[in-house]
Amino acid sequence: MIKASLKFLIKTIFFLVPLFFAHLLTTYYIFDFLWPPNIIICYVFNITLAIIIYSGTFFFSLSSSSNTILFYCTGTLFKIFLFLFFLYPKFTFDGEIQNIEFLTFFIPYSACLIIEIYELLRFLNSRE
Repeated sequence: MIKASLKFLIKTIFFLVPLFFAHLLTTYYIFDFLWPPNIIICYVFNITLAIIIYSGTFFFSLSSSSNTILFYCTGTLFKIFLFLFFLYPKFTFDGEIQNIEFLTFFIPYSACLIIEIYELLRFLNSRE
C-alpha cells in the first residue's frame, strides 16, 4: 500500500508542478497578477487530501470490501468540508470571491480530482 501511495504521490507531483507554473503564467497574463494569494496553500491542501483519499480508497479496495466507494465519497465530502472551514474564510476575507481566487482553488482541486479518479479506475479495472 505504501508503494502505491508513493507512486501516486510522484505522479501527482509530476503533473501538478508544471500545472502550477502554467497557473502562475496564466494569472499573470490574464489578471496581471504574478502571485495569487493562497496559491501554495491550495496546492498543498489538495495534494495532501488527494493522497489521503487515494491511500484510503486503495486500502479498502484490497479487502474487496463494499466500503471502497463509501470511503472515496466520504473523503471527497470531507475535502469540501475542510475547504469551507479553512480556506473559504481566507477567500471571503474582503467580502467577495473574485475570479482569481476561485481559480486559485479550483485548478488544483480539479486536477487532483482527475488524477485520483484516473488512478483509482486504472487500479480497480486491473483487479478484475
